[in-house]
Amino acid sequence: MRASAYAPSHISGFFEICENENPLLKGSVGCGVLLSAGCFTEVRVCECEETEIRIRINGNEEEAPTTRSVVAKMLASAASARKRGAFCVLVDTRFEVPLRNGFGASGAGALSTALALNDALSLRFTLNELAQIAHLAEIENGTGLGDVVAETFGGGVVIRKKAGAPGIGEIDRIPTRSITVSYAVLGRGIETRKMLRDASHDKELRRRINNAGKASMRELLREPTIENFMRCSQNFALKTGLASERCVDAIEAVAAEGKVASVAMLGETVFVVGESEALREFGNVKTSKISFSGAKLL
Repeated sequence: MRASAYAPSHISGFFEICENENPLLKGSVGCGVLLSAGCFTEVRVCECEETEIRIRINGNEEEAPTTRSVVAKMLASAASARKRGAFCVLVDTRFEVPLRNGFGASGAGALSTALALNDALSLRFTLNELAQIAHLAEIENGTGLGDVVAETFGGGVVIRKKAGAPGIGEIDRIPTRSITVSYAVLGRGIETRKMLRDASHDKELRRRINNAGKASMRELLREPTIENFMRCSQNFALKTGLASERCVDAIEAVAAEGKVASVAMLGETVFVVGESEALREFGNVKTSKISFSGAKLL
């Protein structure tokens, strides 16, 4: 039994952390842009004597705790509902974007895995149910807050207006034509798990993030355009201190050519709408069209 699925990647421009004891209600509000450069996952399943989960990321065997949590939850559901035996599962995910640099890769990997495994085992979960499994896995493993809800439904530039898992959180979109996003990875980004852990213990860091996130959301909703999204994202990156010195240098260099750049949260990645010659001074520049499509079976 095998199946394949795709999920777009997601650059979060700004966010506000929304805590809740219920992980389905926990998440973030903010705004981000979906990229068609995402991930492709193939799942192969066979019945066996003892459950085994193997995960390959870009050809290398990995622990991938968020994706592993998704598979474990879904196998438990399959065993309970169908009274089946154990399964051997191989998850093979190929990413078109850099890992651990603000592209929502863990959420995309978890979401595409959920869709493919559901199809392979004919589990008959709805899209919201599958996305909620992926969201829970992100929350439990500390790898993200709001990527899954954006990656599930697509729409280009997604505003997360109410926190929570897909089917619970509320999203809106900024209408826009097909555009190209350019980006350069300048170094190793902030580990999401560490930042979220720090924010839960460091009241000043959390206050700074949430105050800047609230201000950016207010400003964006006054003028919901892609241009204003970039300005609000840049303001957030600078006010929170989440932009490294090198990222700030790149933002200033892009500004000198009359364009607005910002930092992918939580990465060491600077992005800009359209092309930027100035950005090439800071690293290898790659491009992607924005994605109007959400996660889907292939």
